[in-house]
Amino acid sequence: MTRLLPLLALVWAAAPSAQITYGDPVPQASTAFTTADGSSTTLDAASGTAGLVVVFWSNACPWTDRYTPRVADLVARYTPAGIGFAFVNANDPAASDRETTAASREAATAAGLAVPYLADPSGALAAAFGARSAPHAFFFGPDGTLLYDGTIDDSPASPDRVRVPYLAQAMDQSVAGLPIEVQRTQAFGCTLKRSAQ
Repeated sequence: MTRLLPLLALVWAAAPSAQITYGDPVPQASTAFTTADGSSTTLDAASGTAGLVVVFWSNACPWTDRYTPRVADLVARYTPAGIGFAFVNANDPAASDRETTAASREAATAAGLAVPYLADPSGALAAAFGARSAPHAFFFGPDGTLLYDGTIDDSPASPDRVRVPYLAQAMDQSVAGLPIEVQRTQAFGCTLKRSAQ
């Protein structure tokens, strides 16, 4: 047991912080992050009048590849309703050249995602959210508090099999002034490869 204590301490220290919950404010909302296009912005600046969707993303995950057209559609549908979007790459760029800022810029351009794509190389923002995988979506309402987090819909493999579009459903209910029926689901995707620092 004594031999396990240092290992357990290391695992504990590397574990992400607790996940934010319904009603919590946007973590690190006023912190400036470098974006894939070389500028910088904050989550406050990315917010719209009707709320903000933050999606933790990856350029090297097959599940985010499958979701790219779906999230592009969500951006096109809900931006006119006043909902802002921001993507966050919290993977360690030193671990994969597909997770660098340059690779993020290429991926965003190829997908036609004209939204802020923030670099979080230290994983500090992911830790503040409690995000552990990509894609993982968080939707904050017009008052800046969390209304939904989890998976984008119930069919990671195929858009043709979606029965419950959880994220879209939450946004529709919020815009209509209705209670959010489903506030949390289990995010499904690739584990974030966060920096050990």
